[in-house]
Parts: sequence; structure tokens; C-alpha cells
Amino acid sequence: MPKLLWIVNPHAGRGEIASKAIECIEIFQNAGYDVTVYITQGAQDATRIACERAGEFDRIVCAGGDGTLNETVTGLMQNEIRPILGYVPAGTTNDFAASLSIPRTPVDAALIAAGDHLQALDVGRFNDRFFSYIAAFGIFTEASYATPQVTKNIFGRAAYIMEGVKSLTNIKTHHIEITSDGEVLEDDFIYGMVSNSVSVGGFKALTPDNVALDDGLYEVLLVYPFESPMELQWLVNDLLTHNVDSTRFTYFRTSHIEFLSENEVPWTLDGEFGGATTCAKIENNSRAITFATGEPV
Repeated sequence: MPKLLWIVNPHAGRGEIASKAIECIEIFQNAGYDVTVYITQGAQDATRIACERAGEFDRIVCAGGDGTLNETVTGLMQNEIRPILGYVPAGTTNDFAASLSIPRTPVDAALIAAGDHLQALDVGRFNDRFFSYIAAFGIFTEASYATPQVTKNIFGRAAYIMEGVKSLTNIKTHHIEITSDGEVLEDDFIYGMVSNSVSVGGFKALTPDNVALDDGLYEVLLVYPFESPMELQWLVNDLLTHNVDSTRFTYFRTSHIEFLSENEVPWTLDGEFGGATTCAKIENNSRAITFATGEPV
């Protein structure tokens, strides 16, 4: 009988996954799996258990938010044996679940996690760390990891917006030299992201129809500073209308990119704090982990 390890973060989202746990386990068992349940005990615990026990299971399913998924992916990337990975989203935004066409309802997500629709997807490496779908710096990025869990649980996505609005009063500019595919770009930026997702922060990516999660390429968005509320409005309009020819930001695709700066720049990886550094090297590990997904992605 194939074995399945279910890694559950009971604190993700509003903690609702606990009430659906028995139903999900029953789905896994009906799919023919011998199920082992592990409840995470704190930060990075999902990484540890996924790395240590990956070789014992045919499939691993994690339940939690994007941060829990990031920890599980990191654990698998640290092991040469990488079983199929399923995801039951239980967080506040669950961006990557949207990219994989995984529903928010735990029972429906469990059916997909135990299913046979599989696809090998890209995984990012950020210096010595890994990420599932986004590495970002600048305005709004602190909202994801600075917002207390209790606030997320009460207000949901609105909590991120409330926290993000605070950053509008203290926008920091980062002077960065960026190298990609032999090209060098040096300028001031207030935001930058390297992503592999059709949804970021609950909003559609700049070119969602052109995003492929297994093509070895990332979408890079770099936003220049603005000097007035009117320029901010123009920037927002360009982003919402997917105006890739805008002069207010730069957008391109690449498989590897390097960011150099004199001062340390704080980064977020899949919504969690990724550290502050003067040198960020990002590489795409093409088709590194096989996921159980919904519709073709």
C-alpha cells in the first residue's frame, strides 16, 4: 500500500483545517494510501519533517498557507528523493494554489492532492534558500510577514491591505544593479519581484496568459519610484491594465538573475521574510518537484 505523509499547520488561516481533518484523511485512505499525519510544531518544522522523511513516503501533502508550502518545498529540495507533492490551501491568500487550480475548500483540495493529475514544476533558489512562486522586495512586501497571524485570521486578505497601506507613508528607494542574461540594469526601484505564478497577493499577474510554471523562466517586474500621487495612479493603472510597455516599470522573463546593492535589501519569499542581503542570486530549478494539480497549468 502506498504511503502518504500529511503535514498540517493548524494555525494557518483561521485554523479551519482542523474541522476538516477527518474528511481529508478519509479521502486519502479511499485513494488507497496508508496515511501518516504530522502536526507542525513551529516555524521551519515542515521543512525538517519533509527533508527527514521524504524517502519513507510515496506522496506528501501539506495543509497550510503559502509559507507552509514554502517550508515543505524547501525540505524536499534538500533531499535527493522527492515524492509527489500535494497541497491543501488553508492560508489567507493561497496564491500558488490558484496557479495550480486547487480550490480553497479543503475536501475538494484533498481530492486533487490524492489524484493522478501530476505535473513537474519549477522551483526557485534564492541564494541558499528556495521558494515556490515569488521572491520580492520593496513596497508592500513587508505586509505579508509583518502582519500578525491573529490579524490575518480576523481580517483575512484585508489585513494585508491595511498593513500595506502603512508602507505608502514611508516608501524606501533601493539602488540596485541587476544582471540577467548578460544584460545589466542599474537604477532606483521601490519594488521588485521574480515570480512564477498567475496570481500574486490575490491579484492577477501582469501577463497571466503567458505564465507557464514549468518552462524554466521567471517573470521579473521592477517598479521605478514615483514623485506624486498622480504618478502613483498612473502606475496602478498601467499595472491593472497589463500595460507591459509602461515606462513606470520594467518587465521581462529570465531563468537566472542577480541583484547587487550597497545597502542590505529585505526580501520576502512566498510571503515570509527571506532575509536582508546585498547580493541576491536567483535561479530557476526547472521541473524540480512533481505536484498534484487541478486543471492543466
